[in-house]
Amino acid sequence: MTSPASAAAQVRKGLAITAIGGLLFTLDLPLLRLAGADIWTLVFARGVFLFLSITACWYLIRASGKSRAPYIAGIAGLAVIISNTISNITYIGAIKTTSGANVVFIIALIPLLAACFSRLFIGERVHPFTWAAIAASFLGVGLIVWDGIGSGHVMGDLMALVSAICTATNFTIIRASGKNVATSVAVGSLLSAIIALLFAHVDFGALTATSAYQVPAWVWIALNGLIAIPLATALIANGPRFIPSADVSMFFLLETVLTPLWIWMLFNEVPSSMVLFGGMLVIVTLIVHSWWRLRMTLRGCDGETANADCPAD
Repeated sequence: MTSPASAAAQVRKGLAITAIGGLLFTLDLPLLRLAGADIWTLVFARGVFLFLSITACWYLIRASGKSRAPYIAGIAGLAVIISNTISNITYIGAIKTTSGANVVFIIALIPLLAACFSRLFIGERVHPFTWAAIAASFLGVGLIVWDGIGSGHVMGDLMALVSAICTATNFTIIRASGKNVATSVAVGSLLSAIIALLFAHVDFGALTATSAYQVPAWVWIALNGLIAIPLATALIANGPRFIPSADVSMFFLLETVLTPLWIWMLFNEVPSSMVLFGGMLVIVTLIVHSWWRLRMTLRGCDGETANADCPAD
């Protein structure tokens, strides 16, 4: 039996690695903005770097004998490739055409969209409280998009929403199939890069040109695609080994809260009052829902048990 001291050490370890992973995710958007390149150049360079980093990790794990998973996990893997390709392009498109705050507040919808899709497509039960959280979050995003109509950012806001929908679709596919499709994310990143190269203009000169802080643009993109995002993904993925998944999901809120702060500090980009109000509605909804989900988990509820402590959906 695990001693209280040992259990506490495991929890501290889980909180530490998950918090670091969450903090690294907050660097995604700022690093891409610091590169200063155009949309398709960013899609190309980030796609190549993500493909190389994820594929290298897969190869090393497979060579060590710890996993014999195929590179593409069947139909589920192919579906993730398609949705991830669309997500990559629309995410970077949103970064370049709307404010950073708008992007991260809309992307924060992903957990609730995934819950909605799980109910619609794979029949998972969704608690009425989750439906209420989905409605409140969509109201917050609606305020952001409405502000975008007036400020000329509506296309960027819509691209951020498409990216969130595609990412939630990925989670639903993973949930339904139970397969490891991390390498499909790598292929989706590479396919995004190929599309940019073949059907759009990729400015290779922009990658070597001096960008923010007199640093070549490719350095910022490499920090994103080779280090920050792969490492963040690995740390977050290991969090559930030590702490409940509900705890882990709360650390995704760090991106929603801190990224607008980094954008304000680096680029002096101040969100409008309506965007702040809509964003705060999304954040508060997610915090309350995460707290509720954690409370249900600690009570041993799985969303299907109907008794006094675990009410039915």
